[in-house]
Amino acid sequence: MSHYELFVALRYFRSPLKDHSISIITWVSMVGVALGVAALIIAISLMNGFRDNLQRSIIGSLPHVNIYGVVDNITDSPQMNKKVLAHEGVLAVSPYIVKQTLLMAGQQNLGTLIRGIDPVRELKVTEIASFIRQSLNVFEPLDEKQQLELGTQVVHSLKNGGIILGARIAKKLNVNTGDFVKLVSSHERLTPLGSLPRLKKIEVIGVFESGISGYDETLSFVDFRLIQKLYQIPNHISGLGIRVEQVEQAPQIAKQLQKTFPRHITSNWASDNQSIFQVMKLEKIGLFLLLSLIIVVVSFNILSSLTMLVFEKSKEIAILKSIGATDRSIGVIFMLQGALIGWIGSLSGVLLGLLAAWVLMNFQVIEVPAGVYPGGGKIPIALYFDEVAWTALSAFLICFFATLYPAKKASSLLPAEALRYE
Repeated sequence: MSHYELFVALRYFRSPLKDHSISIITWVSMVGVALGVAALIIAISLMNGFRDNLQRSIIGSLPHVNIYGVVDNITDSPQMNKKVLAHEGVLAVSPYIVKQTLLMAGQQNLGTLIRGIDPVRELKVTEIASFIRQSLNVFEPLDEKQQLELGTQVVHSLKNGGIILGARIAKKLNVNTGDFVKLVSSHERLTPLGSLPRLKKIEVIGVFESGISGYDETLSFVDFRLIQKLYQIPNHISGLGIRVEQVEQAPQIAKQLQKTFPRHITSNWASDNQSIFQVMKLEKIGLFLLLSLIIVVVSFNILSSLTMLVFEKSKEIAILKSIGATDRSIGVIFMLQGALIGWIGSLSGVLLGLLAAWVLMNFQVIEVPAGVYPGGGKIPIALYFDEVAWTALSAFLICFFATLYPAKKASSLLPAEALRYE
């Protein structure tokens, strides 16, 4: 590409055209590309934000890796603890018990899962403290440090009895902190009246709100020793929860621990929630393809404006060819013209998209009620600059390919035909 080709392309781009409709279409095309790129950046950033918030909630609410037995048959947890902690990449281990139970409050009752945890060791394995709320109806405006301190105090108080209810459970039972619920065990006891289920009246000391409906509507937490006593299973636990150093390594560590404990079953956060993240990945791809159609539609405007430009500039093209310009040079001039439209539109779209993302990250443009999604009341935004670059490049390439037909049309123009009636 020589300098004169770029010079002519810039002159065509800047100079006023006889047919003003061509100029209008050119500007509309650039604005369309910019809006399309900005929409893609904002949409993908939103999807990334939702995914990252969901992932943080999942890996914070429950252990990264689980080792569990069949029907609560783990009785040698102290020995297992030592082996697991000796494994490379493992940071902490905590026992847990999971039981199906019935919760009763006044005239309301609800079947749910009760998770018995060690209030001390659980804080080293999960981030449960950051999901604890003091009240169901009032979500305190606390900073992260204050929220963590509050949650830690509530979890520690499990040792003195009490239960932390999932937010959806508390709402269905119409209870709040300070109220009492009855925990009904499936383990029966003999009385003069016959076999009756074991009951435990227990105070609600906190509300667990992760923003994940599958957790908030099914999980409640108590001290695991209370479950052992209520269900008459001393020294038995359901499994061990494990925190690993790098969450991405959880699947590999789970496989290695499965070989170490072949009589037990291992799982990890990625495999347990694989379907959720797979759906989000497919939605992201679909959204990208759908919004890319905006740029594809705009590319037809570029094609039409350049084709009309070829007809308007046919005399100039013929003169250039007459003084020695090659077909290739003429084609390059019009390809550069379209590339300029795509480049300016893409760059403007990136700047507009980044500005919109910054506004959404720093200002509460749309108020989101607490508990609607993991992450709080702010719209989640996660910008990955490699994805921004790919978005801009994709838009530019779509616009560039739209120039191929007009460029070919211009390069094949015969000077004698163009100048015949001049």
